[in-house]
Amino acid sequence: MYQILSSGSSGNAVIYHNSILLDCGIPFSLLKPHVKDLQLVLLTHQHEDHLNIATIKKLALERPALRFGGGAFLLPFLEGIKNVDVYETGKIYDYGSFKVSPVKLYHDVPNFGSRIFKGNHKIIHCTDTF
Repeated sequence: MYQILSSGSSGNAVIYHNSILLDCGIPFSLLKPHVKDLQLVLLTHQHEDHLNIATIKKLALERPALRFGGGAFLLPFLEGIKNVDVYETGKIYDYGSFKVSPVKLYHDVPNFGSRIFKGNHKIIHCTDTF
């Protein structure tokens, strides 16, 4: 149901249900084997170990229809990236085969966790909180 690609200060990225990437703080080379299966990239906050801009740009180039989701606070970092869904806490966003809902987290910068709903599975992913 999940695969941890990297966790820690050198980069964070977890794939849920083979199709939802949560955080993208790793080099594209580590992500490449999974790119074709991704449907959504959920981004939590601006720290480089969670938001590798070079990887996100390469991912957007390789998969132009891929959706990216996160809070409005990430928009300045995602300039030029198409298909960005801006989330608000407390709302549920329906992507057909799964749904996501952001959760406000407390950190030294604005930060969201995610609730992910797919079939009978419910996941909550929270990272970098006080």
